[in-house]
Amino acid sequence: MSLLNIGRSAVLANSTLLNTTSNNIANINTPGYVRQRTEFVSEQFGLGVGQGTTERLVNEFSQKQLRRDTSNAAYSSQYLAEANRLDALFSNSANSIATGMNNLFQQIQTANNDPMQLSSRQLVIGSSQALLDQFNSMSTLIADQEKFLNQQMDVYVNEVNDLITQISAYNNDIASYGSSSSRPVPLDLLDKRDAAILKLSEYMEIQTLDAANGEKLVFMGSGQALVLERGEFNLLSLRGDPDPNDRNIELTLQSNSNVKVMLNAQGVGGKIGALTDYRLQVINPTQNQLGQLAITLADSMNTQNKLGLTLNGTVGQDLFRLPVSQGLAYTSNTSNASVLVEIESGRSNQLPPNDFLVEVVDANTVTVTVLDELGRPTANSRTLISATGFPATFSAEDTAEDDLFGLQIQIGAAAAGDKFVLKPLNAAARSTQMATNRAEDLALAGPIRGEFNATNLGNGRVDGLKVFNTDPASSAFTESSIVNGPYTVTYMGQDSLTNEYLFEITDSTNAVLGETRFATNNFNNVLENATPNLKEQLGFDFNLTGIPKPGDTFTVDFNTNGYNDNRNGLEMSALQDASLVRRSAQPLGQAVNQYSFNQSYATMVGNIGERTRQARTANEANNAILEQSTLWYESLSGVNLDEEAADLIRFQQSYAAAAKILQTSQTIFDTLLQALR
Repeated sequence: MSLLNIGRSAVLANSTLLNTTSNNIANINTPGYVRQRTEFVSEQFGLGVGQGTTERLVNEFSQKQLRRDTSNAAYSSQYLAEANRLDALFSNSANSIATGMNNLFQQIQTANNDPMQLSSRQLVIGSSQALLDQFNSMSTLIADQEKFLNQQMDVYVNEVNDLITQISAYNNDIASYGSSSSRPVPLDLLDKRDAAILKLSEYMEIQTLDAANGEKLVFMGSGQALVLERGEFNLLSLRGDPDPNDRNIELTLQSNSNVKVMLNAQGVGGKIGALTDYRLQVINPTQNQLGQLAITLADSMNTQNKLGLTLNGTVGQDLFRLPVSQGLAYTSNTSNASVLVEIESGRSNQLPPNDFLVEVVDANTVTVTVLDELGRPTANSRTLISATGFPATFSAEDTAEDDLFGLQIQIGAAAAGDKFVLKPLNAAARSTQMATNRAEDLALAGPIRGEFNATNLGNGRVDGLKVFNTDPASSAFTESSIVNGPYTVTYMGQDSLTNEYLFEITDSTNAVLGETRFATNNFNNVLENATPNLKEQLGFDFNLTGIPKPGDTFTVDFNTNGYNDNRNGLEMSALQDASLVRRSAQPLGQAVNQYSFNQSYATMVGNIGERTRQARTANEANNAILEQSTLWYESLSGVNLDEEAADLIRFQQSYAAAAKILQTSQTIFDTLLQALR
């Protein structure tokens, strides 16, 4: 009987081994299948082979490494796919904003050569509209990509929720089998659960922990639970607060919707993390920088055009219409107040490429804080404004530093504690419009001219006329003249006591407006050095050159019929190379904090290219690491046909040998029976 039992157990054992090997071969192309191996122990006292145990060949460390590398590779691949779209958009010379800006200033220079030529002026207007169309097109394409990111985010979140549900269901099935040898867990359930966890790692970085009942607990890389014992969380993609175009991610316990966890935007990993990071690092900054460039260019052109004289003989007005945007109110606000924000005329050089947070502290205090790319308040970029109740409108003049980042903010009937996010740049590039299409409105001429009296004995001349302000409310200018002009400057000679050069300034009524004294014969900024300061009062200033004689007079008058004049056009051309675009919210006096238009655009395009290059390098590295991790994992857990074929032959021979034992046992038994007869 011992020989028969040994043979029987050997046949059964080798049959099991053949079944295990055959199953491995059959599932070589099954996704997620883990190679199985059956192991036996010998029976006591040499009575054959004992009961076998079939298990999966899994190295826990290589499996965790595979999940981590899968998450990293999915992150870099998704990030690169999104970055390539924007990089291709900005690297195409046909879309170059720099080309459009250069063409505009080239047309201005052409118009300066012949200010009377209407066709040249019309080309400036046409180039301006073409440049706005380019801004609009680029900004719209970026906004479309942002919408696509939101759509992908929604799809990925739904897929994550499905995987979380699957893993939880597999956990429940596995736990229901228990851990006893009489009711082992089907190995295919473990394979399916591991495959679902690996798939989940594509969407976010995860960690796992084995529970005592056989369940696999799943956590995000940052520690938040996704799958618990007998429970699971759902991942929700929510409309942002306060910006509905942003996507916030929230975890909600399926069995209790009141249990919620808001996730940090950073550190999610995987495809979802790539979408979130790409929005924060590339899409939002690029949209803001593009809007900043459009607004700064338009406002600078407006400001300079208002300091010149049009072909109709009137003081210039705005060429562009700057956008007005509405602040985004937090849902926690206790009032229904709204906030409007626009760029204060002439202060676009104070505007950084950021969003802003407005907080109503109380009825007398409002704070405006610059936000970084993650929506966090930046250090040393907070402005305090004194209020006298609401509604109210605030500008730079209401701040101690005379710097409200170029913003003009109108707040409704707000309550203490209300908060608003301002995004004046987000849609600015596609919202800036032309304020006029008339070539005559281009103010190329200077609005004033200086002359010397023909009877003067000296060789003094008026030079360096510079206009600073043509606003009728705060200067001597009206629409087509100057108040009480012309203004006369008379050289009174040198003071006998102080030896100073003395000039007297009078208006057309001979009323003395002030006098200017110079210690040397360097007669610069005559009105600024006057007592009182006439530069701020009149809105312009000038120098005197040469050596005047006592009694010599000089006049400054409105430039009536001065059409063939390009002085203001030259100032407009000079804007091309002027440092007008604020680099950051740091104080303007610190380091180099302002760019020219082309420098600003080049920096923006360079940042996109650099992000794309980094993403491409990271993608190549992460895919190479993932390939190594996959090979390592497959070397143990994957099915090798050569190895399985060799095992199949070996087990087949063992099976035949075991059958021979049974045959031998039968022969011996028959011989014994014959001997007893």
